[in-house]
Amino acid sequence: MLEILMGIIAGVVSGLGMGGGTILILLLSMFLSIEQHIAQSTNVIFFVPTALAAIFIFVKNKKINYKVGVTICIGGILGSILGASFAINMNVGTLKKYFGIFLIIIGIYQMYLLIKNK
Repeated sequence: MLEILMGIIAGVVSGLGMGGGTILILLLSMFLSIEQHIAQSTNVIFFVPTALAAIFIFVKNKKINYKVGVTICIGGILGSILGASFAINMNVGTLKKYFGIFLIIIGIYQMYLLIKNK
């Protein structure tokens, strides 16, 4: 039941375009004590169908800039190969540390945007 709730939370965040996978990795590692490598790999399985569902809705509502999307997608594929190669060879402690730093940077940036827009 907890896994379904986590999936719903991550799916909603993902559908909003805010990186549901980031939330899912955090939830899996914190509440289910899943190792960071496994949580990140599980996120990939989560990402594909949720991304396809979101793409369908955004295409239906004509909210996609295809030129930018394809360019980013090519870079994303190359970056994901590189990132996965680094992550798989990294020890769990270091990977958790980098993930934590990433979350802090995202949080600071989101706070900056909130203050800037007020």
